[in-house]
Amino acid sequence: FNNQSTWPREPSGIESAVLLSLSQRVRNQTNRKARHHFTTKKMMPFKPFIAAVLAFLVTTTTGFAPSTRINNVVKIRSTSIQMTNNPKGCAARPFDKKKIAVFGAGGYLGATVFGFLQRAASLYGTGIAGGSSPRAVGATRSTSEALNKELTTSFSLAYAGEDLIRLVDTTNVDHIKERVKSFDAAVLGTVYQLERRAVTLNTYEKTPNDKTYDFYLDERYGAREDDVPADDADIHLDIFRNMVKACKESGSVQHLVVLETPKTARPMDFVNILDEEGIAYTYLRVKNAMKKDVYFTFDKGIKDNLEVVSVPVGSSLESIDASKSGSDCVVYREDVAALIVQSLMSLDWSKSRILEASASSTPVDFVPPGKKAKFDKEWCTNSKLIGEKLINIA
Repeated sequence: FNNQSTWPREPSGIESAVLLSLSQRVRNQTNRKARHHFTTKKMMPFKPFIAAVLAFLVTTTTGFAPSTRINNVVKIRSTSIQMTNNPKGCAARPFDKKKIAVFGAGGYLGATVFGFLQRAASLYGTGIAGGSSPRAVGATRSTSEALNKELTTSFSLAYAGEDLIRLVDTTNVDHIKERVKSFDAAVLGTVYQLERRAVTLNTYEKTPNDKTYDFYLDERYGAREDDVPADDADIHLDIFRNMVKACKESGSVQHLVVLETPKTARPMDFVNILDEEGIAYTYLRVKNAMKKDVYFTFDKGIKDNLEVVSVPVGSSLESIDASKSGSDCVVYREDVAALIVQSLMSLDWSKSRILEASASSTPVDFVPPGKKAKFDKEWCTNSKLIGEKLINIA
């Protein structure tokens, strides 16, 4: 300062700059101390919660496991598919979730497949998408009624809203194609159970009195088959061909899982359609009679340790006479549904294959769950047994 100046006086420009710099340093140091105090004292109880949120975000957005330190706070739960060795299906890249459509979800087996897919979509590691998936595809509103009846009783009050159901005109390839666009895979049957019903209003009817065949994967209890022709083989082939063609032309469907239903008399007709369209598929045959567990709930899981073998593609397939296996040797429909879902997770979608499933001599022991039992780690109890059977299948 100038010694000749009297004090107090107005500081010069240089003096003002020095004073401003000193005050900013004091303010910054005070703020740092305050932040340190707030973090160490006030935020200490919230540190585990913050770590848990970070672990969840890292896992769901990138698919990579968090660091060991975060894992100590949040344990990432592994699903049944993660316990198997090297899945090749949608579970190989669980963060790239796939959307699945189920044709004929109004039938019991179709509804069970849909229910398992809904559960799998809620678990990380399966590669099955939730939200708008799975999608139930039928022809009339009967599909929605039958589907939700099975979901409510067998899957602990699960429900499929209108956003998860699409009604299609099975005679129109373009109409089906629009309902499966953006979906990655589909589950189909060969010979469906048909029921003549009125076309649901405000869907695809041309007149108020139009009727169509609704189709159910395997069977639907109480379905009326009076108006279905005795020789309906051509109807089933046309429906199947239109479905496969629509999936192929959608540009998004990469793989089909096709179940050969018990009423299929000429399986090669359906296999030839798949080969002609040139879409990758898993064609599943059941060598024994199929039976329904009338008391089934999802917590029971699979009942039999199924035997699954691969048949070379191009083999000549004959119709299966399930009566030759005997009345005591049966395969439960719920186990077949679980096998369909597991094949989507475990098997390579870029390849076609034919699988034959049969009953084994080692049924799975069922242990009734306790009152506090939790089923949030598996989409189907004991499904890992099916996953192990599919490990060596190309």
